[in-house]
Amino acid sequence: MRYMGGKGRIAKKLSETILAHTPERSGIYWEPFIGGGAMAARMGNQFEVAKYSDIHPDLILMWQALHDGWEPPAIVTYEEYQELRYAIEPSALRGFVGFGGSFGGRWFEGYARGGNNANGTPRNHQAESARAVLKDIQGIRANTCTSFIQGDALTIEPGPGDVVYCDPPYSGTKNYSKTDRLDHGEFWNAATRWAEAGAYVFVSEYSAPDGWECIWEQPLRSSVRVGSADRHIATERLFTHQATVQDGGHSYATKQEQA
Repeated sequence: MRYMGGKGRIAKKLSETILAHTPERSGIYWEPFIGGGAMAARMGNQFEVAKYSDIHPDLILMWQALHDGWEPPAIVTYEEYQELRYAIEPSALRGFVGFGGSFGGRWFEGYARGGNNANGTPRNHQAESARAVLKDIQGIRANTCTSFIQGDALTIEPGPGDVVYCDPPYSGTKNYSKTDRLDHGEFWNAATRWAEAGAYVFVSEYSAPDGWECIWEQPLRSSVRVGSADRHIATERLFTHQATVQDGGHSYATKQEQA
């Protein structure tokens, strides 16, 4: 689905890296920033129990409805887009249109239109998003037990052996929606607490504080940084905490410790 900061282009590599670093997956899979769902589609089916959450109510209503069998519309007119934009009540449809039907996947920041397909026909951006979420929900449905929770990501409490993947709004970038801006200091404190309690914690970001090790990176064209007029190259990174994640029985160490 069109979603600002979505991981559709790199979900395969990210999920492979996480799975390679979690040989035992008997716990719960947590994804407190489900967003566009690309990672949930690849990771959730590796666990019997998966818990997805997001602070955005419309987004969680959309994923829950999709899980229950709802199909989003392939055609959304500009008039329908505007009507939903100013609707008061959260809804699954509003969640789909607000992100999937908007330019750049930004919450109601302009009706997505323009461009042609390879055969020269006009693109239908909303139909593309509909096909994407219907594909992703198949992977998400593969769990024995799946739940969707609307709420603050920092309130989750993963246990020892659980796997947590976080894709928060990146520090220094534009907020993804009209929800409250994430306190990045509090987020990293919470993620460190989860890791030190025994959970396997992985975070997508451009940079991380001390105690976190980059285990994967790839340069990608991006336009999510504040004030960026043009798409530029930014290096996507996946971090894990040194306290819990092990590879072949050997904990990751900082460069200083290795020296």
